[in-house]
Amino acid sequence: MAKMITAGSWLILLTLFPIAVHADEAAFVPETVTVKTRISPGPNVLVNQMGMASSTLYIYSAQDLTLKGSVSGGAWGLSTLSRDGNTAYMASSFFSRITYGTGEDILQVFDVPTNTVRKEIRLPFKVTQYTPDASQLRLSADEKFIYVQNATPATSVTVVNLESAKVSQEIPQPGCYGIYPATEGHSFSTICTDGSFMTFSMGADGTTFTSRKSEKIFDVDNDPIYLASARAGDDLLFISYNANVYRLSDKSGVIRKVNVTSLTRGVSGNWGTSGYGVLSYNDANNVLFVTMYPNHHEGTHHRGGKQIWAYDLARGTLLSRSPVNDISTIAVSTGEKPSLYGLNMKKNFLEEYAVDRNHGFSLKKTTQHTDFGFATMIMGNL
Repeated sequence: MAKMITAGSWLILLTLFPIAVHADEAAFVPETVTVKTRISPGPNVLVNQMGMASSTLYIYSAQDLTLKGSVSGGAWGLSTLSRDGNTAYMASSFFSRITYGTGEDILQVFDVPTNTVRKEIRLPFKVTQYTPDASQLRLSADEKFIYVQNATPATSVTVVNLESAKVSQEIPQPGCYGIYPATEGHSFSTICTDGSFMTFSMGADGTTFTSRKSEKIFDVDNDPIYLASARAGDDLLFISYNANVYRLSDKSGVIRKVNVTSLTRGVSGNWGTSGYGVLSYNDANNVLFVTMYPNHHEGTHHRGGKQIWAYDLARGTLLSRSPVNDISTIAVSTGEKPSLYGLNMKKNFLEEYAVDRNHGFSLKKTTQHTDFGFATMIMGNL
């Protein structure tokens, strides 16, 4: 026979129930949500994710690619990083209707350890809207000035004095593009459409300039070069679509060719360079890393590498060829035991590779991270 709950039993339960509720309330301790005031210490890798409405700099640990934080700007963000890695800069566009309407270009100065904005500087509304590359926003050697690439489509460079937070001048660079600062003083060079370079040298206050044009350095039709560059000591390194490395000097105030090295001489398979930030140089070991693509032909220059080649510039020797998947941009750390970081452009992966110095600086992927959109730039205090 089923048991029945009597009216008396209900009264007893109703009497006890509030006591249980009050007991639970007394035991409940609400969680206190806090926000870290500073990211964890240690070297960082920054990924510049460009968007047509907003852009973001994602900050990862260089040790294991843990996401530490991020800072954001406007559309078509261009970025660069101070030498000590503590200050990031982004030049981007802000529109009244998000993706169109009246607009303004702003240079944001970010404090990396706290992920906060230090200051904003209004720029002439001319900043280039092109696939982000390191050559479009650069600091002077002493980090007093920052140079901003413009394209309307007429090309020029806006010079900003970071100490006064004001625009110093606009330098016209007709028929030329890209910014490659000298290692000392206040000068920079730029690539021109006839295969030459133009070098601009500014006065100490950043309000005047002189210019000098180089001889023809490369053949724009048969051996065009990428915007991507690296420093090997005091020299600049550029690479062509055909994997010819141009070593150039800007020490004399004008670009001069030091030498040209073919990476593919004697290698079968018609390999060529492919990607965006296609080369990175490890100075401690004098090794150049390059993203490479097989069956190279016109139009494959941007697809991303199927191999990363390690090349000894001093001995002119190809050291290793490591298989990868669609790596478009690379950055190698500076020490004797380097790590290499790459962007997988198809899957939006940031990947870390261990570098084996005992086996020709070959690469082995150790970890990866993804939570960003279209990106072609890696920076870091590596």
